[in-house]
Amino acid sequence: MENASKALIIAGAILLSIAIIGVGMAVFSNVSDTITGADMTQEETDAYNQEFLSYEGNVRGSIAKTLCNRINSHNLGAEDDSRKIKLSFGSNGVPDDCPPPEEGDETTTTAYINNIKNTNIQSGKTYTVTLGYDSDSGLITQIDISDAE
Repeated sequence: MENASKALIIAGAILLSIAIIGVGMAVFSNVSDTITGADMTQEETDAYNQEFLSYEGNVRGSIAKTLCNRINSHNLGAEDDSRKIKLSFGSNGVPDDCPPPEEGDETTTTAYINNIKNTNIQSGKTYTVTLGYDSDSGLITQIDISDAE
């Protein structure tokens, strides 16, 4: 009887060990999928960029304001700062009358985007929208709105 109880204890310990190893493998698999998932496929990159591609080129001021709203919504929903889109106005980047609201590069904040939209963009004018892409991922990371020439 004593041997049978020891055999059951050993069998339980083996089953518990197998369960712990299985859970560890499942966690490792999920973490590695998340890490490798950072590299997007071409289809995922195209879908990510599609939201802004229709604005590229010459657009009316009302469309440029709509673009500012889209950038703002996109940035508010971005998972991390690397996925936020920077906005600049004018061919020289940030105009003198619209500096970033905080120290550092804050060209993705709601206050900055609304300031450009309300202060610099006029509905009746035509503007040129230029998209800037990240060289590694191919994602849109910068949008410049400037006066059309």
